[in-house]
Amino acid sequence: MELRRGKSASKGDSTTENATTSKTWAIGLAVALGGVLLLWISSTSWLDELPALETTITQLGGLLVTTGVLAVIWELIGKREIMDEILEKTKVSSDVHSAGIQRATTDWTEPPWETLFKEARTLSIFISYGSGWRSAHWPKLREFTQDKSKVLRVYLPDPDDALTMEILASRYNYSLDMIRSKVTEAAQVFASLSAKDSADIRVHYRAGDHTYACYKFDEKIIATLYSNARERGEVPVMLVSSGTFYDFFAKDLDAIERQSIEIPLGDITKTGEANKVES
Repeated sequence: MELRRGKSASKGDSTTENATTSKTWAIGLAVALGGVLLLWISSTSWLDELPALETTITQLGGLLVTTGVLAVIWELIGKREIMDEILEKTKVSSDVHSAGIQRATTDWTEPPWETLFKEARTLSIFISYGSGWRSAHWPKLREFTQDKSKVLRVYLPDPDDALTMEILASRYNYSLDMIRSKVTEAAQVFASLSAKDSADIRVHYRAGDHTYACYKFDEKIIATLYSNARERGEVPVMLVSSGTFYDFFAKDLDAIERQSIEIPLGDITKTGEANKVES
């Protein structure tokens, strides 16, 4: 029943729109024809002795012709183009709202990191190694993890998985030893944040390609896409909350957690100390 009412309403709207269009055409053509008639009258000999009136009728006729023609052109082209533009912008706005995108940029420093760190209770990080990101946000990370009521989850590439390391080495144009060193260093840095009264910190390794970086602050996610250019530069960064994009990244993080292996922080620390001794 609702569908039939919808069709009926649509048919009624279409009929009204057609009637309005026909009326605009009729008025526009009538005005234009009236203008043509006045121009014809002004060109006859009837007004030779009344030059002022002849000039007025000529100008009025030209104005009416222009107005009538413009009204028809507006109905044919202008109004439709403006309506199409409005509808397109409305659709884009609706799509952005549905996706839950709060901010999109190519500057990874632009999102409100400080506010997110302060307000979040749980932080999940999915990165390749993130040396630049860690350096930029180290004070906020330390403050976050000093609160024992908070939770930090870190998901890194598995440095012992050869294929994973080969993929990352190719992406960043590093040697295998270099990329493995950067990943293990990241694990050691995050593990070093753990203390007696610190947050619940857990570090995981995952075999497989990292196709993006992701930072989940409770119900908000910042996702950073990776470039295939094998060089540093601007990349898309988006802040999302409730919406289809948020749902995608949240579900993907759940899958990443299932695919990952938790590494005891003590083992990570021992590895780091062993590396120091060897060096």
